[in-house]
Amino acid sequence: MKISKTHKEFADDLKDQTALEYPERFLGPNWKNVLNFWIYLDTLSDEDFDIVTKRYLDLDADARVSAWDNAFKATEATICDDYVYVIWYSAGIDASVYATLELIASHKLETLNFLPLFLTP
Repeated sequence: MKISKTHKEFADDLKDQTALEYPERFLGPNWKNVLNFWIYLDTLSDEDFDIVTKRYLDLDADARVSAWDNAFKATEATICDDYVYVIWYSAGIDASVYATLELIASHKLETLNFLPLFLTP
């Protein structure tokens, strides 16, 4: 299995290297989608991240906060709270964090608001 920078950072921040071998224990039922997204993040340039950040900031502030709140609550209902906070530090820019949370809890969310920000950056 290919290990992304974010996955490695997550395991390091968690201080539990078993997160590399058994990500399903830490990332919930949608762990494969999360790992694929993190591998995708490794392919993006600084310019790509700038584009994503601009898209993120262009979202209506109230809608952004509401979407973040929904993703956060759904993720907390899916995986251990401690893991949610470690992802916060591991996943990079805000949009990457929120997209990761959406992927973890995608089976509980009606809409993904942050993941589409990464499409064709």
